[in-house]
Amino acid sequence: MADEVTRQVEGVRTLHLRNLRKTWQILALQVIATIALVWMYLEVIDTYIIGHLDHTLVLNELDSYIKSGTNDNYEIPLADWMTGLDSDGMSRVYMPIALGLILGGGMAFLSFQPPQRQQRIKFWIIVALIALLVGRLLSSWLFGMLFSWEWRIPTQSEFNFLIWPISMLATVLVLGFYLLPVIMGCKGIWGLSRRGVAWAMGFTLFFLAIHAILTFPLIYNVLGSAGAYIPRFDAQVGEPTVWGMITPEQGSLILIAILMLVFQESAFGVIGYMEYAFRLPESCKKDPEYVSQMDNLLNHHLYHTIFFLGITGLSTMVALGFHTILLEQVADLTGSQWAMQVSESIELKLTYGLVISALLFLSVLAALRYVIPWQRLSGLVEHLTNRQKV
Repeated sequence: MADEVTRQVEGVRTLHLRNLRKTWQILALQVIATIALVWMYLEVIDTYIIGHLDHTLVLNELDSYIKSGTNDNYEIPLADWMTGLDSDGMSRVYMPIALGLILGGGMAFLSFQPPQRQQRIKFWIIVALIALLVGRLLSSWLFGMLFSWEWRIPTQSEFNFLIWPISMLATVLVLGFYLLPVIMGCKGIWGLSRRGVAWAMGFTLFFLAIHAILTFPLIYNVLGSAGAYIPRFDAQVGEPTVWGMITPEQGSLILIAILMLVFQESAFGVIGYMEYAFRLPESCKKDPEYVSQMDNLLNHHLYHTIFFLGITGLSTMVALGFHTILLEQVADLTGSQWAMQVSESIELKLTYGLVISALLFLSVLAALRYVIPWQRLSGLVEHLTNRQKV
């Protein structure tokens, strides 16, 4: 009993969720996951969507349809600065992304409220939506019948009250569809929801898969004129202009993959640590040993997220362009034209070249295992690290 009291006095920091959520490591992981999510979304938009089939094209078509059907009396309710209709290039998505982050953060904040308060808030949101959709129509129709003392159906002018709320709903649905990864990802990060993170990941991967299928030569030719709205680029054929190893298209795909890994690892890492702390017994949550272990886990997770994923990105770039580096070195050392002729062959620029390059890179790494004493080096690094701590 005395030992328990001593632990509680010494362990000023505890592993209760309300305290653990405020630690700088957890907040840093959540911020890293949010930055990776937004950066990944911007990279996907810039590579696949912007200028082809972005939300402004759909909203312009919707705006034209509303104006033509109402003789220019109605238009999209949201301002252009909110939807990005008055902007060019990537600036079209900056404000919608900010709105998506705010909505996702609001959903995350709502998830931490007591169940009764959540039900109350959801109820009033539904009531507000119903009032927004049919409130003006019902009030004008009912008051008109009340003052005229006759039963009638709503007039055309009263039905026109539905145009604004329906167009508002359609605009919000279009923006919500395009911003679904940002909204659900932000909710998953800050609301500690695995389902939200999975939705963001799944929707992004689903879009990339659909794009890959539609740009397949046989299917792309069937699309005809509709294929103009789908950007098509060959990530295999091209000159390696990024550090002399990969093409810009390959660089975009690698960056998207790395950011997706950072987002997934950081978001799921926070959720996993919070679940682990929640399952601990009450005495362990106040034990300084467990608090110290949690600090070590979080610190190592941060180091691994930054260091190892950075090495992964660099290794991928080197693996895809390893044959180019190897042939350039051979040409510089021997002065023969054979290496330059081989490097310019079309086979090395197709899938075969990427496979050969990756196999060569893995073979060199496997050979280095027997040349460089990795175990001794890792032991030396660990010894120096422990010595600095002491």
